[in-house]
Amino acid sequence: MKNIKRLFIFISLSTFGSSAFLSEGIAVIDYNAIFLGTDLARERIDDLRDSSDYKDLTDEAQSKDSERIKLAEKLKKDESTLSDTEKEDILKKIQTLYQSIQLLSQQIQAKEQEVTQKLQADQAEVVQKVVNELIKAKKIKMLLNSQALLAFDRTDEKVNLTPEVVDLINKEQKK
Repeated sequence: MKNIKRLFIFISLSTFGSSAFLSEGIAVIDYNAIFLGTDLARERIDDLRDSSDYKDLTDEAQSKDSERIKLAEKLKKDESTLSDTEKEDILKKIQTLYQSIQLLSQQIQAKEQEVTQKLQADQAEVVQKVVNELIKAKKIKMLLNSQALLAFDRTDEKVNLTPEVVDLINKEQKK
């Protein structure tokens, strides 16, 4: 029994001691949040959302979705009085509207991805410079991408460098 207690204490100290040791010099960064969290990103995303092309796509998608919902409600409400042909026609219209909405959603996503990719390309050099300087200043031995982790404490400023990097990039881009 005495040996079991000693073994348990040894394992506990080894586990907790090594985890405390490992957290020193290790940090996590979320590159997506960085590229989309800067002032420049907010400006470009706002510009996209204010563009007539983007508004036309979103308005059309919303309009078609409203029409689809109305047809579905009509079908549900009048199902008992509609003929099989009328039901079939309404279902075909709903399916066509749904496909149109999907296509419009893909076009909207493509526009958003285009802006995101341009932001990444335009900011890559500044992001790398800021991250490298931060690694040196904080004596970070290992920097992990947040997408590669199952979980981590996003509120711990010693571990999660993302907010600090965004602030530094905003300052760098204002120069």
